[in-house]
Amino acid sequence: MNKHTAELLEKHFDTAFAAPDGIRKLRELILTLAMQGKLVPQDPNDQPASELLKEIEAEKQRLVKEGKIKKPKPLPPITDAEKPYALPRGWEWVRLGDIGLINPRNNADDDMLAGFVPMPLIQEGYSEFHSFEERHWGDIRKGYTHFADGDVGMAKITPCFENAKSCVFSNLPSGIGAGTTELHIFRNTFDAVDPRYLLFFLKNPKFISTTAARMTGSAGQKRVPTPLFAELELPLPPISEQHHIVAKIDELMARCDELEKLRSAQQKARLTVHTAAIKQLLNIAEPDQHQHAQTFLAEHFGELYTVKENVAELRKAILQLAVMGKLVPQNPDDQPASALLQEIEAEKQRLVKEGKIKKPKPLPPVTEQEKPYALPQGWEWVRFFAPNTVKSELVSAGDCPDENQIAPDSIEKGTGRLLVHRTVAESGATGPNNRFYEGQILYSKIRPSLNKVVVAPYDGLCSADMYPIVCHAHTDFMLKVILSETFLAQVRLAENRVKMPKLNLESLGQFLIPLPPLAEQHDIVACIDQLMNLCDSLDQQIDAATCKQAELLSALIRAQSQSNSAARLQSESLSIAQVIDLAAYRTSIGCYAISKLANAQYFGRTAAAKVMYLAQAHVGLELNLKPERKAAGPLDPWIYDFEREGHGKRWFEVNEKPLANGRKKTEYRCLSALSEPAAKAESLMSSGQKAEFDRLIYALADRKTEEVEIIATLFAVWNDFLIDGIQPTDEQIITDMRENWHERKGRFSPSDLKQWLSWLRKENFVPRGLPPRTIQQQRLGV
Repeated sequence: MNKHTAELLEKHFDTAFAAPDGIRKLRELILTLAMQGKLVPQDPNDQPASELLKEIEAEKQRLVKEGKIKKPKPLPPITDAEKPYALPRGWEWVRLGDIGLINPRNNADDDMLAGFVPMPLIQEGYSEFHSFEERHWGDIRKGYTHFADGDVGMAKITPCFENAKSCVFSNLPSGIGAGTTELHIFRNTFDAVDPRYLLFFLKNPKFISTTAARMTGSAGQKRVPTPLFAELELPLPPISEQHHIVAKIDELMARCDELEKLRSAQQKARLTVHTAAIKQLLNIAEPDQHQHAQTFLAEHFGELYTVKENVAELRKAILQLAVMGKLVPQNPDDQPASALLQEIEAEKQRLVKEGKIKKPKPLPPVTEQEKPYALPQGWEWVRFFAPNTVKSELVSAGDCPDENQIAPDSIEKGTGRLLVHRTVAESGATGPNNRFYEGQILYSKIRPSLNKVVVAPYDGLCSADMYPIVCHAHTDFMLKVILSETFLAQVRLAENRVKMPKLNLESLGQFLIPLPPLAEQHDIVACIDQLMNLCDSLDQQIDAATCKQAELLSALIRAQSQSNSAARLQSESLSIAQVIDLAAYRTSIGCYAISKLANAQYFGRTAAAKVMYLAQAHVGLELNLKPERKAAGPLDPWIYDFEREGHGKRWFEVNEKPLANGRKKTEYRCLSALSEPAAKAESLMSSGQKAEFDRLIYALADRKTEEVEIIATLFAVWNDFLIDGIQPTDEQIITDMRENWHERKGRFSPSDLKQWLSWLRKENFVPRGLPPRTIQQQRLGV
């Protein structure tokens, strides 16, 4: 290992500790450097691997002549195109089957003890451990894979192969064993390789991702075929250097282990402090100690909340402090909640008399045994239906296609935020819906969405799976109560008590809620909103730091794991062209997207263009698109050429569907010939690219066209900033989208766009500054 490599690797250790998933990436880098001959220095006095290969060939001929092994079938020589990188002097590229025996058989007496190893007894990842069950050889010699001490075993079936289930077998009874048929075995008959060197080669994520693309079989049952295993291209160093490499890997992996232990200890300590701090806040005995809570939160934000999990817990604690009366001071001059309840009861009687609501059933009094904790003076424990009324006005969705519609999937879980705005027609609702009015609380009554609640920002219809609730106190305060642990604990209890999929009105009405004086409700809501804004800022800071750390580590790893030669960098950039020409590659990826999404309810040309943009800018597929800042978001006119080609080759039909607003929507209908180019795309993507592309496709499949437009445009704006070397705030992203793109972007409110930025982060579709940068038109909208 040269000085530059050593220094850079040391830098990786520091960076990996801070970066998310950094230690995993560092382990991958160590193995990659090892297989490239960059981990330990070469010794010119070592016998070169070419001499070792000559000795192996002579030994093979001797064993064949003595009848100890069958004459092996010759394997094809390794071509230059198959060699992914240049090797140091003294190394050789070899086929695995040329230097050992593949899937050999054992000869032993039936009464001998042996080790039986089913797949669950082989650990995955970087672990080398395996265990076994003692069996008599006669019981396991038929119908199972054979192996012996020193053999290297590799799982050949998905997902075990991708999970790196591989090991060097050792300490087997009588030195032999048998086990799962889903293993390939390499026997080091000619002592050509250090078994653990080969094991590290097989566990390298780069090897796994490359080989996974060459597996055969149907989805869920793909395997590495025996010929492929025998023909694997292995970089073979001199045998003495192999031992040095294994020792160095052990040393560096041990350092990774220590880093993981240290990180785990830090996280555990942070969690312990955080748990104790929250417990202290929630257990404040005197209401007038509320100031301690706010002071603590202000002083310890940066110290305790450097991970999102703790921020989420902090949000819960803020809500719980609020409903316990420990977030704001009490004012003895405020009208008590008991008087508020009398006013609410009088208001209900008036509404009943006017026929606007039904006469509510009497609620049982709240007993002392039911009260979960003591409340401040002036507060009251009440049943949920004391200050609230559920008002159902069922109407047919088909009669109101242009009205606003809200369903559980429109609401963000646990935050009270509305994610999407749509009409009844856009939602596809057909059955009965409940009418709601601006300011009412809409609460999901169906599992698993019982923590989805929002204050209606306008009049409209909600799905029958939601209760429209009229709040006779402070609506926003009641929203916070419903999101609090005090309320959710009763929801969970009700879920466990009944098998019904929905929360019924009787259960909802019986829930206990704390009710403060009305003036204090206003103060509590203002304080919660202020603290939640601080939490939002903290989340954004964590996102920015996490993204920056990950980008730094990835850049360092790319720089080190790739060759320094200009020729190598050029060949990397042309990797796709070496497999298939760009136009055909881009077409195959487009066909793959169409095949996955054509049957989605809202999918059409606009969404297709956005998916292709994100395939390049997020997934990293080298499509060479040059997206323009069009009205509906980033778009490359290539999509029109693609449609003509697909229609002409009978891959899919292109149809125009008239919409109610007078516009037309371009849709696709898949034809049988589409399967061929779509399947070709699978072979052109790495397993990691395909997995991420599929995740992107599934995330967008049920999104409306306008939602996909928002998602892709926000991503593009954010990504453009990163390409320009700017780490933008949410406000910068939103302003740029609304002011520097097409004028139609002004129809999206800043609050709506902010919610979708949160969605991008939650779904981990965070830009990394990958090309392409969108092209700024001279005059937008022209």
